[in-house]
Amino acid sequence: MCPAWATPATANLGRANLRSASSSQNIGWADSLLALTTIFWAVNFSVVKFALAELPPLAFNGLRMMLAAGLMLALVPALGYSLKFQRHHLGRLLILGLLGNTSYQLCFIFGIARTTADNAALILATVPAWVALIGTLAGTEKITAGGWMGVLLSLAGISLIVLGGSHQARLQFGGTTLPGDALILGATLCWSLYTLASRRLLRDYSPIAVTSFTTAVGIIPLVILAIPPLLQLEWSNVSLTAWGSLVFSGVFSITLAYFFWNFGVSRLGSTRTSLYSNLTPPLALLTAWLLLGETLTLLQLGGGLLALAGVALARRYTYALTEK
Repeated sequence: MCPAWATPATANLGRANLRSASSSQNIGWADSLLALTTIFWAVNFSVVKFALAELPPLAFNGLRMMLAAGLMLALVPALGYSLKFQRHHLGRLLILGLLGNTSYQLCFIFGIARTTADNAALILATVPAWVALIGTLAGTEKITAGGWMGVLLSLAGISLIVLGGSHQARLQFGGTTLPGDALILGATLCWSLYTLASRRLLRDYSPIAVTSFTTAVGIIPLVILAIPPLLQLEWSNVSLTAWGSLVFSGVFSITLAYFFWNFGVSRLGSTRTSLYSNLTPPLALLTAWLLLGETLTLLQLGGGLLALAGVALARRYTYALTEK
């Protein structure tokens, strides 16, 4: 039996225009699933640390994306959907796959290796601001002064999380980190554009169909890049912990998270959905404290609460405009 958000009726989401005044039941489902997505992504930071201790980054990424794409394609017919798209939409679906999967993943993987984790966290935290700005210029989103204040508060909260760590924060934009900073900014823009561009397609097709097709298309270059390290991998040396981490990452952080994310875009609009990404850093901090024993400072705790307040404020004063 399909969960309530995944009934075949969602295939007709776009036949009714997206409005800022969605029913409270629909908004409740979308908000709940997006909150669950941020939990998946937060836990994923700690889980990936276990896997990367034994698996090369490109091999790990290729394997988890293959797992995710295979599971998605299996779920499409199981849940009563199909991958039949109108021909004139195929080009846009291809672009979405390259943006949200290929380009984003490559920019992130190679960017994080060339900059500091602190730089990357702050740059990625600007996703809601980019989505709001581009969506406003495109006329698909409306964000009021209160909404912009919420975006800035959430960004300030994440800044406190980074600066309040027990380690010495390494914020040094430019110079030796410039290539990595540029790649992380590229990843941020790719995810922002993916979030915005997917909304129109989600008017005509279900989130499950769109997500599955774009993921299957987008992983092809990632799998090709993963072949050399996979051929050199000593498979017998990979522990069950590493395999479990890979499965968690592929099933929850990619498959379910992407489904839920696009469902949020289809119901709440791009800007409201993107705001939830700023819940990930405080939740990741809490997860690392619980699972890895990392130190949680008062400044970081305050930053987490500020980020939560900012997301709630921006969520209240941001609207998805009706698309013609």
